[in-house]
Order: sequence, then C-alpha cells, then structure tokens
Amino acid sequence: MQSAETEVHSADTASTSGVPYRTAFELSLDFNEAIARVKEQLRSWLRFKQYDVEQFDAGIPTLAPQVVLLHAATHDACGWQLRETRSDKVTWVSTVAVVRSKSQRRSWFTINIEPLAPRNVSVVSPRTPRLVRLLLDAVDAIDGEAILRSAPIAVSASDVDDLLDIVCMDGRRLPVVIGAAPSDTSFENWRRDSERLMGELAGLASLYILDPAAVQAFNEGIGGTHWIGPGSVRTYLPDVDPALVEDSLRHRVLSRRRIEAEPRRAARVLSALPRQLAANSLPPVAVKGLELSLRDFTRGAGARNEYDDRLAAFADQVQILNALLETADDADRRSKTVISRQQDELLDLTADLEFSRNEIEARDATIRALRQRLAALNRHAEAYAPAQIPDPLPTSFAELLDRLDAISPYLEFTGDTGPALDLDEHPAHSNWAQLAWQAMLALADYAKAKQGGWSRGDFKFWCESPADDGRVISAGKVARDESQTVRNNRKMASERTLPVPRQVDPREVVFMGTHIRLGTSATVSPRLHFFDASSVDGKVYVGYIGRHLTNTMTS
Repeated sequence: MQSAETEVHSADTASTSGVPYRTAFELSLDFNEAIARVKEQLRSWLRFKQYDVEQFDAGIPTLAPQVVLLHAATHDACGWQLRETRSDKVTWVSTVAVVRSKSQRRSWFTINIEPLAPRNVSVVSPRTPRLVRLLLDAVDAIDGEAILRSAPIAVSASDVDDLLDIVCMDGRRLPVVIGAAPSDTSFENWRRDSERLMGELAGLASLYILDPAAVQAFNEGIGGTHWIGPGSVRTYLPDVDPALVEDSLRHRVLSRRRIEAEPRRAARVLSALPRQLAANSLPPVAVKGLELSLRDFTRGAGARNEYDDRLAAFADQVQILNALLETADDADRRSKTVISRQQDELLDLTADLEFSRNEIEARDATIRALRQRLAALNRHAEAYAPAQIPDPLPTSFAELLDRLDAISPYLEFTGDTGPALDLDEHPAHSNWAQLAWQAMLALADYAKAKQGGWSRGDFKFWCESPADDGRVISAGKVARDESQTVRNNRKMASERTLPVPRQVDPREVVFMGTHIRLGTSATVSPRLHFFDASSVDGKVYVGYIGRHLTNTMTS
C-alpha cells in the first residue's frame, strides 16, 4: 500500500516546524462542474495511494487501516478531509475543498496538508501533492489572467507582451516565477532542468520560462531594474511596478551560478517564499463552509436499515468527530504559537528598523554639518557635489556569496555555504543578508586599514572610531568573544572551531568566538563568526554565517 509519507514527505526538508502545503486558486468551471472534476482527480489520487476507491464511491469513511476520508458539503462549499495515521503516530491531514465563487463561471479550489505529531516526534514538510498536479493538468486553473500549470509554460518572443501584462497585473494573488534561458546551452536540456527546479511550485505560483529570444524582449519591456539574467530565475511578487527602482528589491533573483552549484538547495530556496505567501492567503470562506458541513455529518452519514447498524455508525461518527475536534484544538494551539513567534520576529525587525533610521538620521546630521562648514569656507562646489552611488545591497545570502570576490584581498569566507543559504528560506532573509554584507564590507575596510598601518584597536573599536572613509556597523552588534561556559563546553566550542589557512594556524582551524549579531529572531537569531588574522597575513576570515549556534540558551 502506498503510504502517506511516500508522497508528502521529503528527506531534504526535514524539520520539526515545517511550513504546511496550503494554497487556493480559481478554476474556470462553475461550482457543480468543479466539484465533479475535483472528485475525479481525488479518485485518481486515492488510487495512486492504493486506497479503496470503491469505499470512497460508496461514501464509507474508512479506506484502509488508520486511513479515514470524511466528506462535507454546504450550499457554498464541498470538501473532503483525508486523515492518514502512520506507525510513528503522526497523522497527515489533507483538507480539499471546492468553494462557490462570486462569478458563476468560476469556483475556488483550496487544499491544506499538514502533519499532526506528538511533541517529541520530528516531522518533515509536505511536498506538493500529486492531487494538485493532476488537477492543474486536467482543468484551467487561473490567478487573475495568469495560467497555473504543473510545469512551467514556455514563452517565445511573440508572447512576451502578454507575460509582461501578467507580471504587472493588478489583483494578482500568487507570485509569477520566470526562468530566463541561457544562450550557451541546449534550450530543451535547460527546460528539463527548470522543470525540476520549479517542481515544488505547482499551485503556489504561475510558472514561465523564456526562450533565448524572449529573454531579450522581456528585459527590454520590464526595464533595467526588474530584468532577469540568462540562466537565472526571478520571483515577481504581486503589485510589480517597474518604474520604481526600490520596488525591484522585493522580487528575488536566484542566480545561474547558485542554481548550477546546488540545484536541490536552489529548488528549496525558490519554493520557500511562495509557500509562505500561499499559506497566509487561504480564503477563510472555504474553511467556514467546511466547518458548518462537518457539524451536519452525523445527520447524513448514519442512515442504515438496521438499528444496530445505525448505532454502530453513530459510534463511528462520534469517534471521527472527536478526532476532528482534537484536530481543531491542535490546529488552534499551533496557530497561536505561530502567531506569537511571528509577532516576536516582527518586533525584532521593527527594533532593527528603528535603530537603522536613527543611524541614518545621525549620518544625515553629520553630512549637513560638514556641508555647512565647507560652505562657510566658500567651498560650495565641494559641499554639494554628488557622491558616488554604491551598488545595491544583496537581497539574499546566495547573492552575497556570489559577491565575495569583490572583497577577497582583505576578507575570505572559509566556511560551509549551506547554513548561510538555509537562511534564504526565512521571511527576514533579505534584511539579514544586507546586514551581513555591510558587516563584511566593514571588516574588509578594517583589514585594509590594518594593512595600511592603522593599529588603534580591534574591529569593535574600529566600529566605534573608524579611520577616515572607513565603513562600519553598529558596535553593539559586535561581540568580542563567547562566554567561558561556551568556550569550555566541548560541543559548543567545536561548533565554533572553524577553518583557516595553514599560514594562520598549522591545524587549519581556530576557535572563532568573535561574532556579529545579524538578527534577533526568536527561532533563528543568525550570526556571523570571524577570526581577525590581520596581524598575521592582513586578512579577516569569516568561518560561519547561519542560525545561532548552540549555547546555554538552546537545547
């Protein structure tokens, strides 16, 4: 028998708090036809899992041992809930619904898949369910004017104008993910690779790939700030405005270099944001409709000829309803936990934003004062001459890692890229990546100044009192060392013993207790650990970027 875990589990995404698969989109079908078509694909899905489809057709809830399928319906919603309990006591709950739309020719389809597990059992995030792929291949699913398919749609130069309209369309709910074909490789080979890369985005975004001729046409149409480099993939969130330079920062780019270097990780990073957005945008009307119909379940499912049969059915239904109530209670507790964690992270980001604004205000005040002094000396041209505009800050850790060559004479990254790239799966990743890059630029300026003879102190002192023109970060984010408890704990110390070249230490590793706080998220709290070898070979070595390493406050 096909178990639930074969389809919805992925060993690559093991997590104790994975994001559920949840999405909603419109079907170009009226309510009754949509129900019939979804039911057809639901039967195919159950058959793939090797469950008893005849039981499903007969309206019997039990499809296999520890597998129950409930049906619920109201005037405006029709749905099914599949509950699969495994031997490890994890129950996978899949809720599928068709909901009446305001338009008679359209209906909403919603699906939610998540595990219910005991607190001491680790679970993995669900993959895109086969049911969604079956449905997208069988019916016309849409997001505004965008077409949703299980695989990316190829776009030629003649179709670019239509794609530009979709990207910039008002009212679009889901992201548009677009891959740009490189001109130095076979398009068909690249297309197959792109289908694998976007494989977990079915139902979460509209997917397109540009052939080489279409890449140039698209970039000319979208403009210089929102363009896509050949071989790269870009995720366009709703409300795109190509006229605003600052808007471009919202739309993440996954570079060709990063895709080719680690395709499986790239696929995970690519799906992380659309999954988060879809999970937060499920229409509440669908859930409300199903809740109403489940209350009526006992009225319609227990009508049998014999009294004993009715009594047995009623007992079964009571058991099922109790299980549903437990599911609802557990979901409510989990929702409150998620909301609390998100509120904590929002407060942390707000605090960082307030701090950054105060720093900007202080720097603006310094600039105004310096201009006034130059003006007082009749040096007006120098006072108001435009400054050179720096390159935009990276918006992901993948982009940050691609830029390291620019500061290689003074700073070298020696660590594993994995923990840094994992941060790109979190909503606050762009803020962390930008602070990390600013910290690395400041470290590079510090090392450069040390090579030039500056010797007044360490990096924290540099941030408090830099040399002329030196970049800095807030000194409060710099920790000179870890606590003695951490240093004396073998496990904690080993996590912070990180690679350096042989000329720095013959063992080719050193303890890197000095670190920079990149964020204060309750669940991640990312850190950058480095070793100052400027007095040895003129460089600073960054050995780790990632979530907070184990300390006395973690288990």
